[in-house]
Amino acid sequence: MKKLKFYTYLKIIAFLLLMFVAIAYPKNVFDVIIADLIEIKVLATTAKIISLVFNDKLLLLIMILLSAFLVWIKEVKKAVFIFFSAGIGGFLLFAIKYSVQRVRPLPEVHDGFSFPSGHSTFVALFFLALLFIINKKEILSAIATFAIIAVPISRMVLGAHFLSDVIAGVLLGSIVVDVMKVYYIDIYNIIERKLGKNKWIN
Repeated sequence: MKKLKFYTYLKIIAFLLLMFVAIAYPKNVFDVIIADLIEIKVLATTAKIISLVFNDKLLLLIMILLSAFLVWIKEVKKAVFIFFSAGIGGFLLFAIKYSVQRVRPLPEVHDGFSFPSGHSTFVALFFLALLFIINKKEILSAIATFAIIAVPISRMVLGAHFLSDVIAGVLLGSIVVDVMKVYYIDIYNIIERKLGKNKWIN
C-alpha cells in the first residue's frame, strides 16, 4: 500500500481548516481586513494582466493539450500524470466551490464563488505538475515561484478572493500533485490493462 508523505497530510488538514473557516465564518474579521488593505487601486492593471496570463481555464486547456502531445511523443506515463492532475484538480475545485458557495469580497464586480481560488489552485497545480515531469527545472522554477506568489496576490488586489481563498487554492493544487505523484503509475497500469498496451501507446 503506497503512502502519502507526511507534509501532504499537513496540507490536507490546513485546507480542511480553511474550508471550515470559509463555511462557518465567511466574512471573518481577519479576511475582511486583509482584503480591504490589499485592494490597492494603483496595482489593479498589473493584477488584471497577471490574472489574465495565468487564467485557470487557460492553464487547464494547456494541460489537456500537453497531455495529448505527450501521448503523441510516447511519453504516456507523463501524459497520464498531467491529464489526471488537471481532471481531478478541476473536479475538486468545482465541487468544493459549489458546496461551500462563499461570496466574493466584491460580489458586485466578480461573479461566481470565492472558495477556493480557481486561479491559485491551477497556477500551483500547473507549475508543480510541470516541475515533476520536466528534467531541466532552473528557468521553470523561477517562473513557477513568481506565478505561485503573484497570482494569489493579484486575485486579492482585484477583490476576487480573500486571503484564505488563495491559500486554500495553492494548497489544493499542491495536494492534487502530491497525490498524483504517488498514484499516477497505478492509473497508467489500469488504463493499460483495459486498453491493451499496443492500443494505448500506438
